[in-house]
Amino acid sequence: MSNKNKKNGIRITFRLLEFIIVIAMICRVCRSFHIVQQSSSRCRPLKMATDSRELRFYNKDVVVLAAPEHNNKIFNRLSLKAKKNGKKVESNEVTTKTTSCGFELSKEENELFELLRQVVKETELKSTLRVAGGWVRDKLLATAEYQRGRKEKKHEAVRLTSKFHKPVPHTGYKTGFDDNNHHPVDIDIALDNMLGREFADHLNDFLSEHGKETVSVGVVLKNPEKSKHLETATMKVGTFWIDFVNLRAEEYTHESRIPDLMRIGTASEDSYRRDLTINSLFYNINSDKVEDFTGKGLEDLKRGVISTPLSPLTTLLDDPLRVLRSIRFAARLRFTMDESLVSAAMNATVREALDQKVSRERIGGEVDLMLRSPDPVGAMRLLINLNLVQTVFPIHRVLPEQYPGGIFIFTNGLNILMSAFDYLCDNIRNPPLWCLGEDKDKNERMLVCDDEARRLLWYAAYLKPLNDYASLLDEVKANPKRRKKQNRSVISKLLVDHLKQSSRDAESVEKIISAADDFSQLMKNGFDLSAQSILLSDIKIKDINLDGGKIRTICEMGGKNISSTRTKDPIWNHAMEFRLLTSKVLERIGPLWRAALVLSLVESLVTLKDELEYTIEGDVFEESQEERRLGLVQEYDTFAVAIQKLGLVGIWDRKPLMDGLEVKKILPAIPKGPIFREIMEEQDSWMTANPGGSKDALILHLQKVFCSFN
Repeated sequence: MSNKNKKNGIRITFRLLEFIIVIAMICRVCRSFHIVQQSSSRCRPLKMATDSRELRFYNKDVVVLAAPEHNNKIFNRLSLKAKKNGKKVESNEVTTKTTSCGFELSKEENELFELLRQVVKETELKSTLRVAGGWVRDKLLATAEYQRGRKEKKHEAVRLTSKFHKPVPHTGYKTGFDDNNHHPVDIDIALDNMLGREFADHLNDFLSEHGKETVSVGVVLKNPEKSKHLETATMKVGTFWIDFVNLRAEEYTHESRIPDLMRIGTASEDSYRRDLTINSLFYNINSDKVEDFTGKGLEDLKRGVISTPLSPLTTLLDDPLRVLRSIRFAARLRFTMDESLVSAAMNATVREALDQKVSRERIGGEVDLMLRSPDPVGAMRLLINLNLVQTVFPIHRVLPEQYPGGIFIFTNGLNILMSAFDYLCDNIRNPPLWCLGEDKDKNERMLVCDDEARRLLWYAAYLKPLNDYASLLDEVKANPKRRKKQNRSVISKLLVDHLKQSSRDAESVEKIISAADDFSQLMKNGFDLSAQSILLSDIKIKDINLDGGKIRTICEMGGKNISSTRTKDPIWNHAMEFRLLTSKVLERIGPLWRAALVLSLVESLVTLKDELEYTIEGDVFEESQEERRLGLVQEYDTFAVAIQKLGLVGIWDRKPLMDGLEVKKILPAIPKGPIFREIMEEQDSWMTANPGGSKDALILHLQKVFCSFN
């Protein structure tokens, strides 16, 4: 038995040795594969930053180390380890800047922050509460010091968002459109030693103990796909919605913009992982101080410069969406972009990462915010100048294969967008005739006051050349043999499929473009002269509301009331022909008619400028161009005023005098099919050409036109 046991023991020992050898060989193969994979990838973070001290590199010979907040042990250890691997180490060590808050807190903000301080004190928490993000930035920007600092401070940053490539004076955006009044109501409060829901519970306990009503807490769980990398607790305290978040430290892989390592970090770490220096500032609630851990945020805010906390290429490749955020903030705040950031944004690797790592929903969201900003022209110009426009607007995916490429579509679109923007800016200072006077429809919003219509106009203006180019191609025209989705226009495919905008927005943009073409055609057909005749003849059509919800239409010519169904005056009849043809366009475009008319005008202005540049030179050119431009603007002003005088505003909501059942009674022999629609359209045309006409007169007209169905 003893010999048998010895043999079994020897056999087991050999089996174990074989197993160990196999494991060792597998480990060696895996290690070799990892080394090859690491050396072949220029965009993979170095996996030695186990404490997430911002050890990243995007060039195989360079490592960027962010300085630690409290001591140099970690920094030195990582630095030595990197140098042993043959890397060059660059440190971005800075001195943290703190300053008195410098801005005035509202009564509600003071009450909120005092409440939070009491919670920390009475519950004996060791937490430091910091307001993070845009609240601090916008609070500082609202102060005279930072507005004055941007005027006085001179810097060498490249200005790409200005029409003439020079700084735009900061005057509160009175010459443009402002979507930011620097009065934030949402506040992000960063915690350094606990989860958001834990502090929210402490806050509710404090409120309960002091006899105050508690507040419900919503918890947004971690969801990296939606950019929620750590849990967030949301609650409404007073008039503010508060997000309690954690200070974060993160690292990225080269395949995705979602961090592969995320943990609660320090204030310094959180500052350096932010996209821009102006967004990395904190307001320390405990000490009532503004903290600038990057050492650059306050200065950049004063100078009006967009820059990044870390190396720009590092920051953009960590999350390529940041290149679009940089452009958006430059347009929104009318800041300049730092030269190093411009250089990094033009890097082909960033362009490729933006295309491959970032979802189209996120890209489309940034584009939409750019067009909502005070300087949409600057944003689109930056996309072109930074060679990002074809990545953001992938028109090669919606056009046929024979599309030659190039950015001519976008540069032409930029010219139209710039002309539309300048025209509306001029309208703020000098409103046109059709936005003044007693005949202005008070229920209708002007474009300069309608953010939504203006946003759709920017889309339509920028994409107008794309629509015009596609209309010349047989391959993209509607074909009854194709499915409905395949027959969509290039505008719809681009906006819905590649920018993830709503189908409703895409349809509205298409309507504006189509109506603009219709208005242009009417102007070419001499409708500007018809409009002059209408104004000179003092023709007016007005609806008066009567008791019981009834409406009475009054027609005037030369200050006298007339009957639209009886008069034979050729001037009146010509005006009604104008009214009928123009109404067809207005019924299709509806409330967006102003946007379409502006697009038609500015496209004509761009065409006029191009024509004059080839024919006239010097002072004669400038004088002639201005005269022609003013003349064209006056023609459109006259046309728009005529639309108002003839009571066409709101015609798209007009109800017919007779519904379908009534029509069948007076024309009992109507067959089934498209003829019924033809009859209803005839009713609509008669009502337009005979404003205020009675139902009896309409019945006689329909029975005469469609006599075979009596």
